[in-house]
Amino acid sequence: MKKLMLTTAIAGLALTASAIAQTSITGEIRVTHKAIGSEVATGTTTTSGRGFGTEQQINFANKGKLNVGGLDYAAGFSIENDGLQTTSLFNENSYIDITNASSGTTLSFSIDHIQRNDSDRSAGNIFGFAPSEFSSSGHTSLMSATPGPGVGQSQSIAVIQDIGKFGKLAYNYAPTITDKSSTTTTSGAGSSEAYTETNEKSAYEISFVGDLGVSGLTVDYFTSKQKQMVGQAIKAEGENIGIRYNTGALTLGVARKIWNDDATTTKVETTEKNYGIAYAVNKELTLGLLHATAKNNVASGTAGVETQKLTAIQMGYNLGPVALTVGVARNTDLNGVNGQDSDMIMTRLIGAF
Repeated sequence: MKKLMLTTAIAGLALTASAIAQTSITGEIRVTHKAIGSEVATGTTTTSGRGFGTEQQINFANKGKLNVGGLDYAAGFSIENDGLQTTSLFNENSYIDITNASSGTTLSFSIDHIQRNDSDRSAGNIFGFAPSEFSSSGHTSLMSATPGPGVGQSQSIAVIQDIGKFGKLAYNYAPTITDKSSTTTTSGAGSSEAYTETNEKSAYEISFVGDLGVSGLTVDYFTSKQKQMVGQAIKAEGENIGIRYNTGALTLGVARKIWNDDATTTKVETTEKNYGIAYAVNKELTLGLLHATAKNNVASGTAGVETQKLTAIQMGYNLGPVALTVGVARNTDLNGVNGQDSDMIMTRLIGAF
């Protein structure tokens, strides 16, 4: 969930004066409307519908100095509700960070907090809706929100290192993860303090995010791998690389994601490519185009051999404390099935406080 929030100081009777100044609460609410129509190869409408969805999030954060070594710390957590959420409300942006400012090194005990591998970081997306959002909702899609193991969305320990003015390099390790296996229903994201490793096994992710010292440039690179689970023939792996460049009112972006799940007996590798362009008409209005493709290496003659394509037009408008995003998309050959197409219109209001 992208954070578009303002900081507000809060007070508590049990806090010292210095702690009060360093504590903040922020929040966000999203209301989204989707309208979808789809066809199979014969032209028959199979999945059409419309409706609202909503998401709310409250963030608590505190920062200051430890009483040893002059180290900095930051700690916080979020309460998030996706629609009528039945799972944990506390599994996003929960963290304790310890930082040595002189060396630029941070040790992070966190979930869904540090730079991580998901479609919201896609350089080709730029703003608005991700390809996975435009191609899901009742459909099976080759496009993924998280290519490879979900290390960043699991309880993990990470070392983050500033590389001069070039960016940040991170190594993130999760002893038990929320992986991409369809055979697993129990999350290893840390449901209690006594949680132990399950058959989901450990995974790591190495990442770099920065501008390489070039103004207007953003480079994202992620590679992740999970330890092979007992009874599974394949290890979950993923790679995501993206480049975005802004010059004045124009922004260009391209991203490539390659991954495979561990729920198959033979390695089925999917490649997704995203291309985006956005133009800021003025400080309130931004227009954009998004094109994405996805294809896997399933053997010829079986479902999934076609390249899934997505083309979308997006508009973003800044209303001050509320942002509006509208997108219109066309999907062809969903999930690699020839003639399985869909159209989607999405509208989202985002309120920050």
